[in-house]
Amino acid sequence: MMTSKTLTWSALKYLRSKVNNVNSCRYIFSKTGRWDKAFNLDVRQSVESYWHPILNQQNASKHLKQDQEKNDRPKYYVLSMFPYPSGKLHMGHVRVYTISDAMARYHRLTGKEVIHPMGWDAFGLPAENAAIERGERPDVWTYSNIESMRKQLDELGCSFDWQRELATCHPQYYRWTQYIFLKMFEAGLVYQKEAEVNWDPVDQTVLADEQISDEGLSWRSGAKVEKRYLRQWYIRTTAYAKSLWDGLEEVNSDLWKDVVQLQRHWIGECNGCRFDFKLKLEGEELPEPLSVFTDTPELVYGTSHICLSPQHRFNSPQYCQEREKQECDTVAMVTRLRAVHPLTGEELPVVVSEAVQYDEYNDTHMGIPSKSEMDRQVADSLGLDWTSVSDVTRGTVVNSQEFSGLKTDEARKAIMEHAKALGVGGHAVSARLRDWLISRQRYWGTPIPIIHCPNCRAVPVPVSDLPVELPVVTQLTGRGASPLATDDQWGSVQCPKCGGPARRETDTMDTFVDSSWYFLRYLDNHNTQEPFGRDLAHRYMPVDLYIGGKEHAVLHLYFARFFNHFLHDLDLVPQREPFINLLTQGMVMGQTFRVKGTGRYIQPGDIDFSASKPVEKGSGSQVVMDWEKMSKSKHNGVDPQEMMAEFGIDSTRLCILSNVAPQSHRKWSSEEFKGILHWQGRMWALVADLIEQSKGDNSREPSQEDIDKVNMFMFENRNYFLKEVNFHMGKTFLLNAAISRLQGLTNALKKVQPSLMCHSAQFQRGLCDLVVMIAPLAPHLASEMWVGLASLPNKHNHHYCWDKSVLDQVWPDVDQDYPLPLVIKINGQESSQVFVARQQLEALTLEAAHDLARTNPVYQEYCEGRELEDVQYRMEPGYEAVIDFSVPSSGEKKEKLSRQEKKMKKKEMKLKKKKIQQQNNPSVM
Repeated sequence: MMTSKTLTWSALKYLRSKVNNVNSCRYIFSKTGRWDKAFNLDVRQSVESYWHPILNQQNASKHLKQDQEKNDRPKYYVLSMFPYPSGKLHMGHVRVYTISDAMARYHRLTGKEVIHPMGWDAFGLPAENAAIERGERPDVWTYSNIESMRKQLDELGCSFDWQRELATCHPQYYRWTQYIFLKMFEAGLVYQKEAEVNWDPVDQTVLADEQISDEGLSWRSGAKVEKRYLRQWYIRTTAYAKSLWDGLEEVNSDLWKDVVQLQRHWIGECNGCRFDFKLKLEGEELPEPLSVFTDTPELVYGTSHICLSPQHRFNSPQYCQEREKQECDTVAMVTRLRAVHPLTGEELPVVVSEAVQYDEYNDTHMGIPSKSEMDRQVADSLGLDWTSVSDVTRGTVVNSQEFSGLKTDEARKAIMEHAKALGVGGHAVSARLRDWLISRQRYWGTPIPIIHCPNCRAVPVPVSDLPVELPVVTQLTGRGASPLATDDQWGSVQCPKCGGPARRETDTMDTFVDSSWYFLRYLDNHNTQEPFGRDLAHRYMPVDLYIGGKEHAVLHLYFARFFNHFLHDLDLVPQREPFINLLTQGMVMGQTFRVKGTGRYIQPGDIDFSASKPVEKGSGSQVVMDWEKMSKSKHNGVDPQEMMAEFGIDSTRLCILSNVAPQSHRKWSSEEFKGILHWQGRMWALVADLIEQSKGDNSREPSQEDIDKVNMFMFENRNYFLKEVNFHMGKTFLLNAAISRLQGLTNALKKVQPSLMCHSAQFQRGLCDLVVMIAPLAPHLASEMWVGLASLPNKHNHHYCWDKSVLDQVWPDVDQDYPLPLVIKINGQESSQVFVARQQLEALTLEAAHDLARTNPVYQEYCEGRELEDVQYRMEPGYEAVIDFSVPSSGEKKEKLSRQEKKMKKKEMKLKKKKIQQQNNPSVM
């Protein structure tokens, strides 16, 4: 007999849709006016089946109305990293897009104009490989996958603005990628030089690193991969190294956390610069300069020679002459190359030397004899003339043309600026950072808009001729040259400059180029005149919250920041940093089972769990259990659609968000659903009890004393949990913490006797607030519960719009008379708190907060009568105010303060418990 476990997802979905169509009216209060108290699978499915199309329609209408109207509401741009359209969502997708959807819905409820777009990172090697394997065209395969994944995201209940949808493989997108590339070319940030590539000698093609096995073999032909030099395109990202380093001071370090350090590590401290030396081989200038790093650019006029390490590619018979051994034991081999000094025009010898100590990132060295003893030895051994360019006594540079006499620091800055003006380097950079190699010898990517002319060399395609579209290729083989290189009809063109015969560039761009500016195109994706409107960028940028995997926290983030810094210099965007808050979500891990010894992955059905330790059935081999990133090969993947079919959309959303901080890895197990389903049932039952009580016999009125106790209890609990939810949703983005507080509010509401529910305004307010706050997380459930609350004959909460849906309400706020803390810190350590009503707290100035702190015994003991080094004050509206006193203290005082901090933490925990239990009279609750 076939069970739901053996049904395919499509069949299961079809059968359940048929059942839901028959039974939806049976369980939906919105249709029947009857509330089923049990929140079982049938009810969940009926609720979601009924509300899903309604919510999708409401979402589309809201976005359309928002885009058509001009308003003065504050904006909030929620951006999730767009996916590669593989064709199927995995649990990692479910996590990131549920987080972004919850945040977008929350900020809409707080009254903001929310930008929440979605698109597709559609170019790249995976699509090309899939097309090769399946014998399909990559565009057909990609667009089919996009259609499939769009439907899956809709099934997840995401409120994306699909009118902003884009795909990087669409000509009307990559037209503007090419346009920005040309702007960089115009600014001198794009150039060509030879670079090492992976070459498959059998298939005669370039391979990406991921197409090579650990043994160095080609993924298709099995041939040993060779290293070759090909002429490649680069973007000079190093020109923005210092700007990108400094820009990290402008982001939210509380949320970026270690990503700031990852970015800094990638960029490196900008303690030097590079100078570009033109090279000549026996009088003939080579097509590309030699870039040499130095940490003393102020001494560049003292350069007598350029050293290459023995491993440098120019250390070859083509460029070198006989080796000479000098008396001082300095080994230096003079090459046939001459380097042209970028500032003086003097020709310098280029030598290969083992004696020079090269840093770990560079195989070139600028020989400055007045700076280094080893450089002096090499210069003297070769009989080179050299001049001292530094006056150590006076701290100035000498013999440096117009910069002579300047202080060292002044000369450093002036010489670097001079080099930048000449276009020969000078940009502050670290020794490790390199320019961005963007060339890919593949078909499925953005064509590089350059035309090669025998007379005019590299000529940019005129903007009016963009986009340079990819030609249609019916079949890809993955062998031989790129289809672009063999398509004469596509590749043969006239030179835009001289009109002579020319060839198109056949390389395509790295897909990181496409994904480095998509967040700007979202704002104006139908614009046919420019990449995006400057006014829209100034209205909606920067992105308020960027959500994505930590694996993209280095390269993608670095390139996207670079693009934005460049566009800021063109005055197209309002500030150089594109993202204020960054939330890097952790991976979703599945449990794996490996046979000990062989490491072979097996499925749970192949394991005998009855023994003291799990063993493989049949062999009896011990099994090692672990948690790893989900993968088909490891048999630990979970199909999100099966989860939603079995437990429901909202349950899946709540489960992926709960218990674990978004930034942490999540160990996925269906056992997690038990607690979530129980909580949903408790909320559902609260609405059921209130509806039932509203229709019951009200002849027995409770005492006013009992009602007052409930109101006091709910006033305290509602405000406490509300302030916590607001703080975590709006400030920390710890959705798991917000859910925990919502569960706490549910527990408080459950303590109220049903007979008192209809008589307590604070209870009803607390329940209404709970439903509104659950709406961003579980929109279907909240929508149905809201209809139930709206049906009550006597509603105490008149500030809600009962003729509107729950997603059109105003997010609740903490009462003005609720006590909030002024946190007193001493030397950064929390030492005490003073509670005052919210309206008083938020009116406090620094002086008034200081006066209030003076009444506190801890302040009196540690700060009274002492000279304060500094006083910092900040306000978190609706949550707390913090005043921090910097006090010079002895070791004894510091130790005492540390003990005081520990006491305060214990006191704070007790205070929180007390708040939850306050007024909790067992006879009433």
